[in-house]
Amino acid sequence: MKLLDQYRKLHAFLQHHDQQPGLPSLALAMHCSERNMRNLLAKMQQRGWLDWQAGRGRGNHSHLQFLQTPDSLALDHLSHFLARGDLEQAFASLDDNQRQQLATRLPDYLGVPDSACRSLRMPLFRKVENLDPLKVHGRLEAHLVRQIFSRLTTFDHQQNTLVPAIAHHWESEKNATVWHFWLRPGLSFHDGSELGVEDVCASFLRLREQSAIYQSLYRHLREIQTGSSQRVSFYLDHSDQLWPHCMATANSSIVPRQRAADFGRFPIGSGAFRLIRHNAYQLTLQAFKDYYRERPLLDEIDLWMLPPPSGPSGFDLQFGYTNEDCTKKQTVAGAESGCTYIICNPSRSVFKTVEQRLALADWLSPDMLIDTNERSRKAASGLLAIWKHRVAKKTRCSSFKAGCKLRMVSGQTPEMLDLAATIKQRLEAGGVHVIWTSLPFDQLLARDWMKDTDLVITREVMHDDQDFGCYEWFAADSVFRRWMPESALKPIDIDLMKIKTLADSKRRMLAYARIGKRLVQEGWLIPISHENQQVRIAPHVAGVRMTPFGFVSFDEMWLRQ
Repeated sequence: MKLLDQYRKLHAFLQHHDQQPGLPSLALAMHCSERNMRNLLAKMQQRGWLDWQAGRGRGNHSHLQFLQTPDSLALDHLSHFLARGDLEQAFASLDDNQRQQLATRLPDYLGVPDSACRSLRMPLFRKVENLDPLKVHGRLEAHLVRQIFSRLTTFDHQQNTLVPAIAHHWESEKNATVWHFWLRPGLSFHDGSELGVEDVCASFLRLREQSAIYQSLYRHLREIQTGSSQRVSFYLDHSDQLWPHCMATANSSIVPRQRAADFGRFPIGSGAFRLIRHNAYQLTLQAFKDYYRERPLLDEIDLWMLPPPSGPSGFDLQFGYTNEDCTKKQTVAGAESGCTYIICNPSRSVFKTVEQRLALADWLSPDMLIDTNERSRKAASGLLAIWKHRVAKKTRCSSFKAGCKLRMVSGQTPEMLDLAATIKQRLEAGGVHVIWTSLPFDQLLARDWMKDTDLVITREVMHDDQDFGCYEWFAADSVFRRWMPESALKPIDIDLMKIKTLADSKRRMLAYARIGKRLVQEGWLIPISHENQQVRIAPHVAGVRMTPFGFVSFDEMWLRQ
């Protein structure tokens, strides 16, 4: 590093000279003898940093040409940190400009660092928010929580049924107002502490008592009791056939009773992977050797934060990475379960009536916004792809008064920005002045923008259990519920209460469809599109099976080489 410091000093000295000084001047500037200066130049030339030709004879000046910048050499010096995956150490001593330069080199070090230890590096295109299950709302965070934590039940989307997880059996009584779950023996958290019935109790009481978007799902929990043989019993205020389904959500993950202050950043769970590193540059997961199920096929998954790619990315995460031509990569495609839709604020004079809201829906007809040849999304006429609730009428006449001004909010993913720009253009073609604000994920969750907003473009992506996903969508503290008047919410909540008494999933889905139809036909929600996702898989990565949630379980992945 000393030679690099001397090179930086020499480079800075010569930046202030139009003509190259001779060896004596260089030695004086570097505070060394001419002999030492000659040795320094020889060493730097040997490393390919510069080209130095000594002058021969009287009047012939030496010639010095720099071949590398000091910043470039400093980044080269840090490459060994990248090779071993220590990004925080590599970036620690750099300024913002140097960090941007080093970030461009990260893809060269992705891929398989060491196939012998079954480790996989993958790019991550946005920072990870809170990983406390209580506060998880984003799809990426929910996916990571599912890898780090365990739950009482889990949903097998291939069998389309609920299956045991850390609870090996459950049953209900008293018309589904009491549910008993029996835990597997010998469960432990990542720090080696025992996972027992008291941790389960504490986890669900926390969900019931602390404010969160999904708190309403747990408010009818009256009491929890424990019994012999690792039994946990939940006593509910009313019948709930969906309670075991609720146990399988990311929010229902079991957390330790005692948690550190930074639990959201460094969570301790009992899932297939434990978190061993989480900083501004990377998030590293390591296989948990005491996991209650089959051991993951990979030892370690290292997620590196990279700038988002230009154009539609499809996902925040890419499964595997290779510098080879992308034609060699496998592509897995699938349709998301959910919808991209618009919510209008009914407190505004332009959206107070059903007729006004449906006029907006017709002006923003998906067929006018989405090219029929577009592969990433298709036009929606219902909140799920299987539902056809209302086909928007194409109209040439805008219902908005000239000079109408609307404030619109959207997220910042490339797909959302692209759609929001199209919607803005369509509204302005109807005589509306649109003030559009795109917000990062954390600000969208904060919802401070709601009181000043007329329209929001949002997206619902449901997890594998579509049945409970619909209930969650309609019952949770979502944006559309906050804007809807109580008189409109009451009949929906009555229907949701009836749904929870139904033991048959098909009957529940029919009831959800009726709620969705009401929301769409009254203009509370305006469906725009259903998204199709494509995941690129590096050739050396196997075991990738895409779910309706749009991600792949890390514990199923393995390496071909």
